[in-house]
Amino acid sequence: MTQLQFEKLIQLHGDSIYGFCCHLTGKASEAEDLYHDSVMKAFSKLRKISCEGDDDSAYLSARNYIIGIAVKLARSSSRRLSDRSRVEQDENEVYLSKAGSSENIALDTERRELNSQIRLTVGALPEKLRTVTYMFYFADMSINDIGKTLRIPIGTVKSRLSRSRDIIKKELEAKGYENY
Repeated sequence: MTQLQFEKLIQLHGDSIYGFCCHLTGKASEAEDLYHDSVMKAFSKLRKISCEGDDDSAYLSARNYIIGIAVKLARSSSRRLSDRSRVEQDENEVYLSKAGSSENIALDTERRELNSQIRLTVGALPEKLRTVTYMFYFADMSINDIGKTLRIPIGTVKSRLSRSRDIIKKELEAKGYENY
């Protein structure tokens, strides 16, 4: 990968990498540090990063590589993610409808409440389950890409996602969210 390609990678996927770092750390200041460290480490390994072609989809594997670096840096640091309060990231969330009528406001409020509860529940998962869940749902990585990035079998990724979903479902049901 060239420096110009790296710059384009950061322009295209910098926000999603930063958002993933926010999910991993739970604090904006720590996310900035993790993002910076991950990008700098990736930049120092430009020759290892492949970027086939010049279209936007060609940069996804490079983005996944940086996300993998972020996961490894977060794991190796002394940060305990389960003890951290989760960052409110309303600016990063995508809502299906915009508030306009009282019905939309009520639906939007319920959706925000549910999203907040899901973030808290995911944040309380064991690290192995939480990491795979973040990578799949928040970084939109495929099961194959997660397996390659974490160097674990695809079956393990599927198993962890399944256990994560079961735990999240049970927690939400216990808190009164029946049909999420």
